[in-house]
Amino acid sequence: QDYLAASGCEFTGKHDGAFNAFKGTVKIPGTDFEKASVSVSIDTASVTTDSDNLTAHLKKADFFDVEKHPKATFESTSVKKAGDAYTITGNLTLHGVTKSISFPAKASLAGDTVSVDADFTINRKDFGIAYAGKVDDLIKDDVGMKLAIKAKKS
Repeated sequence: QDYLAASGCEFTGKHDGAFNAFKGTVKIPGTDFEKASVSVSIDTASVTTDSDNLTAHLKKADFFDVEKHPKATFESTSVKKAGDAYTITGNLTLHGVTKSISFPAKASLAGDTVSVDADFTINRKDFGIAYAGKVDDLIKDDVGMKLAIKAKKS
């Protein structure tokens, strides 16, 4: 999460995090990535950050509410060529809310390995994660997402 100070929009902190338990599939008929489909399931309780206190808080109802919403999922609905990259569109379910999202991604197929790299943001409030933070340490609505996928042919 990124934090903004209430007095002038200065960054007062940044935390990096990850999910350590997830499964996913990329299906590509032949070599045409525009016909690909992507499916991912994430165990939300596997969230980790650079702060034990923050990790514990993210698992509670203020954020991921992992007891009530143990999984987050993504199912692609389309993949379109966009210059030297692709735009992947699909349904992201997070915190019990499903929204269609689109994001740019670089993708390549080499031998029996597909690689997908993406860097984009989502608005946490779109998914019902509306924790306001402290009065003097506001939490940004946009959360950066970074994907680095390497999958072997099965």
